Amino acid sequence: MSVESRVIRYLKENPGATPRLIADALGLSISQVRLALSKLRDSGYVVRIPGEGYYVRASIDSRDLEVAEADYGLKSRKEEGGNLTQLIERIRETVDGLASRVDRLEKEVKEVRLVLEALTKANQEAKLRPSATSEVREDPVVKELKNRKIMKVSEVLAIATKPLEEYVKSGLLKIVSDLAVYYEFYNHFVSRFPIKKLEVSKLSNEERELMNAMIRDGMVYLHGGREYRLILS
Repeated sequence: MSVESRVIRYLKENPGATPRLIADALGLSISQVRLALSKLRDSGYVVRIPGEGYYVRASIDSRDLEVAEADYGLKSRKEEGGNLTQLIERIRETVDGLASRVDRLEKEVKEVRLVLEALTKANQEAKLRPSATSEVREDPVVKELKNRKIMKVSEVLAIATKPLEEYVKSGLLKIVSDLAVYYEFYNHFVSRFPIKKLEVSKLSNEERELMNAMIRDGMVYLHGGREYRLILS
């Protein structure tokens, strides 16, 4: 027998009973009784009178009680069915929203892929095209100067592919006396001045040759017999 049936029968015999009295009499918990009374009130089979207790609204036999329980169960199932329908509808809306987002992302990914392919193609074409830098690196004068640092002007003229002035103007070399000097090497050497006379012996052959050429051109002088200094122009 269900809790609701037991509560109805007890109230028929003890009208006006409170939930505590019903729970104590039937050996149930107060929460069980209150839940059963709530269901019975919703179904219209019991009524609560303030200040007193609960009463059976009308005389119910066992068949009426079975009908009441069946009616309540049907109502619960309908409510559950309604909740399930709402849940399915929400899931459908969520799926539709996700499908729309996936379509949009696929379009964006396709656009990004096209851009990347275009950039890759442009980069490959750029690598195939000879740049100004690559042309400079392939120039025989530049190759030789990078390796040797200094060359006789006559040697440069023998392998040059363009006028000597163009090499000078482009900042690739500097003419010092009868030498053509790789500009990076020249700048590094100049940054070391003043150079003590005692340190000249520690210079490389190229540095000593450049030093002598700079002295011949009047770019460097020996100060006080102790160190070589640049003559600022």
